Amino acid sequence: MGFVGTSFAFCKNVKTKPVGGVVVYRVFLSVIIFMLASKHIFGAPSVTVPPVLIDVPITKSFVPTGFDSNDRVQLAIGGELRNSCFKIASSVATVNPQDKTIVVKQQAYVYLGFCLMMIVPYSEVVTLGIVNQPGDYRILDGSSGKEIGHINIDVARTAEQDEFLYAPISDAYLVTDDKHDLENDPERNRLVLTGAFSNSCMEFKEIKVTYNENAIVIQPISILNSQADCSDTKVNFSKTVILDPKLKGDHLIHVRSLNGAAINKVVDFGF
Repeated sequence: MGFVGTSFAFCKNVKTKPVGGVVVYRVFLSVIIFMLASKHIFGAPSVTVPPVLIDVPITKSFVPTGFDSNDRVQLAIGGELRNSCFKIASSVATVNPQDKTIVVKQQAYVYLGFCLMMIVPYSEVVTLGIVNQPGDYRILDGSSGKEIGHINIDVARTAEQDEFLYAPISDAYLVTDDKHDLENDPERNRLVLTGAFSNSCMEFKEIKVTYNENAIVIQPISILNSQADCSDTKVNFSKTVILDPKLKGDHLIHVRSLNGAAINKVVDFGF
């Protein structure tokens, strides 16, 4: 299959000239088809070529708000891969407190083989860890050097990791159905939070929702009700949050959680 994709790509770039009424392109293509047929008929061994790791451009960032200098800072990036032979790999971020920049480099594997000539969107969550120098940081694409966003790191107001006691969220997903499909339906975009309290006295106090340009921060604040008889037991929960019904396009949903590992998902709210 690797030879097939490469051959077809090569054929597209061949300039053809009529030779004795026969087009060179057709002759070349016939030879390729014969070689491929011979390979399958006679069982010729195929050569395995490892994928190549390259840098790919980042076109946008999704940046939550509300981080301070003792938070585990996370954001998301997005872009487009040129065809189906590109598969997303790892990303690397470098924080420079002196010039207040965050350089993110995204890589992808390029496989030999038959490639669908179509744009393939991608999104990746990038974890920066604790950025202990407050300030407004520019986010740069490590491949092109272009600025793709900025993030503000505030001064921590407490020695604790979070200002609030968050619920232990294990998953968050968007619920859509035909019943609430109209844009003016207040329940068009419903976000469901799931998880489990580890104490019978733990309960939700409020859920704060903050909207940024293309990021939504969900803060599921909980309390420990000491008025009741408490026991260490698992209490599963499912909580629905009603989001703005007029949301359009891709947004990062960033849900804070008790263990400090936020839930991050890039969701398409349509056009």
